[in-house]
Amino acid sequence: MVIKCIFFRLARLVNAKMALLVASIAFLVMLASCGTKPSGTEPTKQTSSSPNGKIAFARVDNRVGQYEIFVMKANGTEARKLATKPAQDNNPAWSPDGKRLALEAESSPGGNTGRNIDIYVMNADGSELKRITEEPTQESMPSWSPEGTRIAFSMVDISSFSSASASSSAKSIRDNSNENGIYTIRLDGTDLRQLTDNMVDEYPAFSPDGKTIALARVAKASGGIYTVNPDGSRLKRLTAPPQGSWDSEPSWSPDGTKIVFTRGGAHSEPNAFMMNADGTHIRKLATKMGTANSPAFSPDGKKIAFVGPEGSTDKLYVMNADGTNVRRLTKTPSAIWEEAPDWQPLP
Repeated sequence: MVIKCIFFRLARLVNAKMALLVASIAFLVMLASCGTKPSGTEPTKQTSSSPNGKIAFARVDNRVGQYEIFVMKANGTEARKLATKPAQDNNPAWSPDGKRLALEAESSPGGNTGRNIDIYVMNADGSELKRITEEPTQESMPSWSPEGTRIAFSMVDISSFSSASASSSAKSIRDNSNENGIYTIRLDGTDLRQLTDNMVDEYPAFSPDGKTIALARVAKASGGIYTVNPDGSRLKRLTAPPQGSWDSEPSWSPDGTKIVFTRGGAHSEPNAFMMNADGTHIRKLATKMGTANSPAFSPDGKKIAFVGPEGSTDKLYVMNADGTNVRRLTKTPSAIWEEAPDWQPLP
């Protein structure tokens, strides 16, 4: 889902001596006002010089097997686990004001075929956890609308898999129940709207202006990154990955002009790619990592957090938006896997 610091410059309408005099008077006035603060007033809260806040992400310890939501500073320090109640918490998404997090979590922990995954919302500190979806399906991969009133997500009804299709590739299955696809919902759990009806549609992402939603369709014949209007109209395909490849995990630049996404395939490692918002000028980012996925723009548009390899596990990294200056963010044991980073916007 952009705040840019705006600096104003005074026009030079006076000579150097006059400017110095004006500055001196202003300084004296400032000192006087500091010493005579009116009773009952409070200092104005200083706004952040950068819109980049903390990074939320999912972490799993292979020795335990439980996904949990963490937040850390943008430099990778002070990682802290959020105390959430559901099991297998994943795919955190910051609200536009940076005060809340949406996430997916199991409502009924159990076997792979009995899992009920729902969308939850909580405060940035992990308090006041609230379940948003109540469907007997798997709702995942939440994304906030720019005004913070709706959440887009992917819905999959695993009961629509037959025993025959369960052993085949999900990339070739077309939903027959028309319940699968991309949806949006209000924060109070009302006004559920279906935008697409394909069970291989995933990772919806609202554009910064809220006029469209990017999504990934992981299908053999018609896969790629798409956009769709919030009312479900005008589904448009942006990318057509090479045969044997797939595109997924779109993330908008804060100004809405670019989309970064993951491209992978059966014979190639996934990597981060960038394109214009209309699908033109697709290029691989020079990550020098060999593999990179789950890219997420920083609120100022200057950096991209992503997941990359470290030995046999995945860790969090950050790079400049042009793919340069790659550096690892976290220092964790090899048994720890990290994924799904999302960057907190600050006022």
